[in-house]
Amino acid sequence: MEIEKAILVAKVDDFEGLEELKLLSQTAGAKIEDIVFYRKGSINPAYLISEGKVKELSEKVLRLHCDVVIFNEDLTPTQLRNLEREILCKIVDRTTLILDIFAQHAHTKEGKIQVELAQLEYLLPRLVGRGEVFSRLGGGIGTRGPGETKLEIDRRKIRDRIHFLKKELEEVKKERDIQRKNRKDIYKVALVGYTNVGKSSLFNLLTKSNVKVENKLFATLDPTVRKVRLENNWEFLVIDTVGFIKNLPPPLMTAFRATLEEVVYVDLIVHVIDISNPNFEKQVEVVESLLEDIGVENKTIIRAYNKIDLLSKEELSFLKKSLDFRPGVFISVLKNIGIDKLKNLIVKNLLKGTRRYILNISYDSWIDFQKYSNRIYIEKQEFNEREAKVIARVPKEYKKYCSKYIKREEKFGVF
Repeated sequence: MEIEKAILVAKVDDFEGLEELKLLSQTAGAKIEDIVFYRKGSINPAYLISEGKVKELSEKVLRLHCDVVIFNEDLTPTQLRNLEREILCKIVDRTTLILDIFAQHAHTKEGKIQVELAQLEYLLPRLVGRGEVFSRLGGGIGTRGPGETKLEIDRRKIRDRIHFLKKELEEVKKERDIQRKNRKDIYKVALVGYTNVGKSSLFNLLTKSNVKVENKLFATLDPTVRKVRLENNWEFLVIDTVGFIKNLPPPLMTAFRATLEEVVYVDLIVHVIDISNPNFEKQVEVVESLLEDIGVENKTIIRAYNKIDLLSKEELSFLKKSLDFRPGVFISVLKNIGIDKLKNLIVKNLLKGTRRYILNISYDSWIDFQKYSNRIYIEKQEFNEREAKVIARVPKEYKKYCSKYIKREEKFGVF
């Protein structure tokens, strides 16, 4: 990836937003040369910033030989054109920056379609009067489609491409529905959280996988699904989802709704939180708000407070006390601390509402019984010459499949 020299533009008092902008810019391939601050009260609507700041930016771009100016706000089409005319440099706003990162990290067919669709729908109203600018931009941040392709800039072709991509996305949704039906007889757990909190690292640890892990925003874009197998051979699926972020661009929310809605169909959600981040409570609010938007606020959610290895004993003790009202599991994926406790809590919640039965299953019926083995949790089994005797936890909706094998219900049978 080609590194581009960049100047960042941010509000003077938004320190949290600036740190996120730095990480976003670096993830996109920018080398930060300088930062220009502006005050919200002293702006010219034609530029978002004041005319004095426009002049300052123009001078710094020439002096530092910068390729791009990156704003921590979204710009209107008019502001974008005005800034490019005055500064004579590529101008990228927050949404364009995030879309560019998504384009770099989209690898599946669905991910590429969703990203390109979001990019083109955001770009289309911003093309008027920018043909000359685009012709001299070359490549780099804000001009890349998925797979390092150059974004289409012909308005008519963009409209045709958007129409085509929407049809393609409908076909992909049908494929996803088929996959979902094929997984209906196995429990599903989704890992959600703010971007860069350690979801993929936890995913790898739980599933013994090797999904790529990077200290970058949106390193995971396409949902990844793997099985977790326990010691008793019971299995459930874990889904690693795209990280959330504050003010997720509306084009991305629209394009990725199908992907995010995978969370609607899971049995349990694990909300991974970077407790070492001073702003973790604000990040939690962002994630919970987005979960509410897609309609999963009533699902069981386990909080996994990650990165406790970065805290002192005193800090961890204080946070545990202050978070008493929102209990969770305190873990370190890096140091493998608390992972077994998290696994046990996942299993306990998946089996909530099941009842314990003693089952007698003949060997002739064993294969038939195994069809439902991913929803029926076997605690103990013994074999004699005629049959298997099993103590198992059975969900209410699966009792009908097991009724012919049930010998009796155990006391204190509800889990």
